[in-house]
Amino acid sequence: MKLLWNKIMQMSLRTRLILSVILCILFPWVGTYIVSNYFTKDVLEQRAATQSEDDLRMIELGIKNMLDDIMNTSNYIQFDSNMRQLLKSHEVIDVDSPTVKQQIALNYIHISKELSGITDLLRPLYITILFNNDLYYTNYSKLDFNPLQFKEKTWFGKLDHLSFYQTYWLGAHPTYIQSERDTYPYLITIGRRIQKGNSSYIYLIISFKENQIKQLFSQFQSEKRAKFYLTNNTGEIYSSLNTDEVGTILPYDVTNADYQIVDFKEEKHLMVSYPVSYSKWRLVSLVPYNDIIGSINLVTRTTILIQGVFLALFLIGLIMLVREFTKPITKLHHVTKAIKQGDLTARIHLSGSNDVAQLGHSFNHMLDTIEEMIEQVKIQEEAKRNAELEMLQAQINPHFLFNVLNAIRLKIKMEGNSGSASLIYSLSALLRMTINRNNAFIPLEEELTIVKHYVDLMNFRHQHDVELEIDVNESASSFQVPRFFLQPIIENAIIHGNNNRKETIKIIASEQIDTYLKLVITDNGKGMDMLTLEGLRKKIFHQKGHDTVKSSKSFNGIGVQNVYQRMKLIYGEAFQLRIDSMEGEGTTLTFQIPVHKRWLDVRNSFGR
Repeated sequence: MKLLWNKIMQMSLRTRLILSVILCILFPWVGTYIVSNYFTKDVLEQRAATQSEDDLRMIELGIKNMLDDIMNTSNYIQFDSNMRQLLKSHEVIDVDSPTVKQQIALNYIHISKELSGITDLLRPLYITILFNNDLYYTNYSKLDFNPLQFKEKTWFGKLDHLSFYQTYWLGAHPTYIQSERDTYPYLITIGRRIQKGNSSYIYLIISFKENQIKQLFSQFQSEKRAKFYLTNNTGEIYSSLNTDEVGTILPYDVTNADYQIVDFKEEKHLMVSYPVSYSKWRLVSLVPYNDIIGSINLVTRTTILIQGVFLALFLIGLIMLVREFTKPITKLHHVTKAIKQGDLTARIHLSGSNDVAQLGHSFNHMLDTIEEMIEQVKIQEEAKRNAELEMLQAQINPHFLFNVLNAIRLKIKMEGNSGSASLIYSLSALLRMTINRNNAFIPLEEELTIVKHYVDLMNFRHQHDVELEIDVNESASSFQVPRFFLQPIIENAIIHGNNNRKETIKIIASEQIDTYLKLVITDNGKGMDMLTLEGLRKKIFHQKGHDTVKSSKSFNGIGVQNVYQRMKLIYGEAFQLRIDSMEGEGTTLTFQIPVHKRWLDVRNSFGR
């Protein structure tokens, strides 16, 4: 969760706002859908179960009327005094009597006449009365079925175990009426034992067409594809709208008084069970779940879908507004990114006078101020650099000038030769170059001329015998270099490299086209050991620019360190200086001065 939150916080403000808008609209919408389905589901199921139970109750009333007809007929045959008398007289007929047929026919007439009073008012029933002497009475033709075949049925023996008031509910079975097998393939039958004495039994079997219950089911068949069944406690189907299902078993607990959600024929159904009067039979209703709840769910889903469409339109509009509102912030981000990459001219252009626009104007004003300050800093830095150069050039040791002038004066006074004129020329040329500060950069050839004059004067003043060898190609001689940057190097070579022998200083310069000017200054002086060399390198290359140490022996107090810092100030990191030395063999300084156009522009800025 913390990682997810960190990722969210790393997003842009616009993205976070849009994400928040989507979540704030999507969550309530999805929550409404889930809650509506959750809370309405049970209510809809309960309502559908109640409706199914009402249908079953009405069907049960119709079935009860049918069973009432059977029970009324059964009770009439068993308890009516006239019927009891007729049955008794039929029971005592002697089957061996020559007039047995007439007696049976006469009794048939009397029994039929007696039963007509009740059966004419009831639904059609198939009535069978069996006597122990294999005599029987039926209200159907013997050609359709021989009632003595009942005694061969497995269930018939169960009638002997019934009490005088008990009824055996056989349920549905294939019809025994031959003429109606194709039209009405199933009957529903009950059986009773009518006791006439201690050892004499009369059996009563009454059947009615299963099709009568089917017709009752069809009256309650709705467009919801509801299925109704009459079953026993184990789920065996006694009656169904589909005749092929009679005799099959429903694999559910039909005795459960509560409604159930079951899978029937690979489809979810709502099952409701209701008891049937007189018997242990059950009425079962199976209604497709989608037919019950689907329509209401469809309305709910449609309503939520319409809400979703409006919310989506609202969301799109809100996202567009958020994008429009945050567009100035995005522009501000792009401007700050451009400024970070070095483009100080980037500005944010916003119209209006709202708070974001005011922020943009303030930001632009801040950039203008910063740009002005940077320009002022540049001007101040250039002035500072020019002042430093002027200060460096002005740091000529006046004692040296006085000493040289005194030496020349004495030379002229004592010898009066032409050599003095040459010395005076060198001094005047050197002083002219020192005083002339119009250009911070001069050609390398002119800088070398200054060095020659300086060496001549040093040889005269200190009685040195320093020979200066110069090897500069034509392209390098015209290269512009900072004024007086070689003099401190030559001064160090003369003063610190003196080993009491004739000293030679070589200056080799070559220009690498479009790359750098390579300048090598080599002396054959006493050199330095490795420890001294490392100390010198550390002092020159690692000491801060403002910690300049002046040498009391230097011609103008600048020294190699100041030269290095001055060149770094002008050329930056593109300038390179390497110092090599071996004790007893001399010292070599190698300059790499960039000649790229960029440094030419820098040079021109210093020359202004």
